[in-house]
Amino acid sequence: MRPEDFRAILGKIKGHTDHLALHVLGEPLLHPELAELLTLCQEYDLKSNLTTNGTLLPQRQKLLLASPALRQVNISLHSFSDQQDNPALAGYLDGIFAFIRQAVATELLISLRLWNLPSTDTKAPGPNMAILRALAEFFALPEPLVTRLTPGHGLTLAPKVFLSQNARFTWPHAPAPDLGDTGICRGLRDHVAILVDGTVVPCCLDAEADIPLGNIYSQSLTEICTSLRATAIRTGFSQRRLSEPLCRRCTFRQAF
Repeated sequence: MRPEDFRAILGKIKGHTDHLALHVLGEPLLHPELAELLTLCQEYDLKSNLTTNGTLLPQRQKLLLASPALRQVNISLHSFSDQQDNPALAGYLDGIFAFIRQAVATELLISLRLWNLPSTDTKAPGPNMAILRALAEFFALPEPLVTRLTPGHGLTLAPKVFLSQNARFTWPHAPAPDLGDTGICRGLRDHVAILVDGTVVPCCLDAEADIPLGNIYSQSLTEICTSLRATAIRTGFSQRRLSEPLCRRCTFRQAF
């Protein structure tokens, strides 16, 4: 997304939110004009969160730590957790730990994620043991993390630094299996997602625009969120009924 398009979108959503998440799938630290996007967030008085796999943190550290608009960085540690015998793991963690050392002196929140546990046994620590040991050593924790982590709940490692471990979810696009029409979701309740072409979808898991609700470039956000389709989705959620095929295939909504 070009900065001029991003500015246009910020103008359209002004007054609807004071937080912005800079991710829908993808890796935000790859954006060549990330500095301009963060500056625009500051200009529009929006607090920004971004989610990264962490591999580019050393290159982007100076920019991120200097941005007044950035509120929280979510780091998906599970991008390396299944490769614990990979010799690159130590270097990967060193880059993340270097970022955390600098970030703790700022107001930035750091959320470390290990969202890769087998869905059939969310207490299985296997794929994450090397990372959990490294975290315990880095934060000088008095007991092993594996004994303190509860799937689905966060754990404070240090002031403004948190860790969560949860079951792996899959992106809910076809041909994922139908999981039934009963359930709820936070989509359209406290967030929507805006894709690079301006398409508005109910949540950040709809990266392929399976549920297009409208386009922010040509419509107001109010018009989009009060459309017949959006209203039907919201009404369904309030009745624990899933009206969209994508929602029926989504494993993440099972957490609710």
